[in-house]
Amino acid sequence: MLILFLAAFVLLLIIGVPIAACLGGAALAYVALTEGLSITILTQTTFAGMASFPLLAIPLFILAGNLMREGGLTEDLLRFARLLLGHIRGGLGQATVLASAVFAAITGSAVATAAAVGSVMIPAMREAGYEDEVSAGLVSAAACLGPIIPPSIPFIIYGVAANVSIAALFLAGILPGILLALALMIYMAVVAGKRSYPREPRASGRALAGGTVRALPALAMPVIVLGGIFAGVFTPTEAGGMAVVYSLLTGFLVYRKLRFARLPAVLLVSGLETSVVMLLLGLSEPFAWVVAVEQVAVKAAAWIADFSTSPSVFLLLVNAVLLLVGIPLETAPAIVIIAPVLAPMAARFGIDPVHFGVVVCFNLVLGLITPPVGGVLFSVCGISGLSLERLSRGVWIPFSIAVGILLLVTFFPGLSTGLRGLVG
Repeated sequence: MLILFLAAFVLLLIIGVPIAACLGGAALAYVALTEGLSITILTQTTFAGMASFPLLAIPLFILAGNLMREGGLTEDLLRFARLLLGHIRGGLGQATVLASAVFAAITGSAVATAAAVGSVMIPAMREAGYEDEVSAGLVSAAACLGPIIPPSIPFIIYGVAANVSIAALFLAGILPGILLALALMIYMAVVAGKRSYPREPRASGRALAGGTVRALPALAMPVIVLGGIFAGVFTPTEAGGMAVVYSLLTGFLVYRKLRFARLPAVLLVSGLETSVVMLLLGLSEPFAWVVAVEQVAVKAAAWIADFSTSPSVFLLLVNAVLLLVGIPLETAPAIVIIAPVLAPMAARFGIDPVHFGVVVCFNLVLGLITPPVGGVLFSVCGISGLSLERLSRGVWIPFSIAVGILLLVTFFPGLSTGLRGLVG
């Protein structure tokens, strides 16, 4: 029956059915073909997959990000990044990575980061003489900082699915995110040097100070939200509510670009984005239930135990499998399906659960920039006007760099767990 279940899922994918319907449809086929099962199981597991208090953080962080963007955050952040880095060779590319890192620490979403930063920086880099493949590829890879630098929506989902502390996952994502940002900035510096990209005039001290003051409220938001979580003042879910309140206050009182007339539109967009994520989470739960019923975790654990008893080999296999899984599957349902299977196996190998969560989420996030179904790629294609084929060529080197950072994080656990020891 497991073979028929997987065959139904693959068939639905091949004929172009949306991924949420593929997940639910495969589970429906399994229930229909298995004697003694009722279709009500699907309804119960679907709603159970969404009825979780920690998951309330997802719509709250999505709404906070949209409020900050509507309130003028993006322009001031990008202006600050250009003032700070524009004078060095390839400075626009460096500013793109820096702005993506900061915006990531507000929204936690790769697609939102790509749309907000790419819509401004890709035209700016094109005007400065950057090749479209280079600028669009850089924006795509930098957008992956969104789900790695906290607050991260994938970390929230993984924490719920694998019963791991979300606050610990947030803390563990900081150093890997910084490493990826630095690696992309080094890559941009090398490319800019080889191709003689132009520099912008050095900003005066007064202009830089003014840009810093304008961007300071936005830069302070991640500090307030994450500081409150790590200090135990509020939970990650409560932090999402705090982020919404902070976004409203800065949008109305500081930036003064947020208007009451625009709030319904912002709420509608946030609701639609949330519904997409929650539908994927809900319909991935029946899929995960079938995987559990068929004891896939037990069978996989037995196979790996026969293959090798080395934690390093296990982690290498996990990375290889997840890079492939991330191609057809969206990040959210992939985490719900895979976390209950792989997390217990990692525990048997003595791997830190928080470290393993970072590895899984980092890996699946890279699927967002992996052709042919990467969500970030489609977003950047629409912004840049490039075909998917051209963008895929441009993103190859940044993607390889990201995989290199992933392997570093995988085999040097201190990069994800070191801060936890310092914070206690």
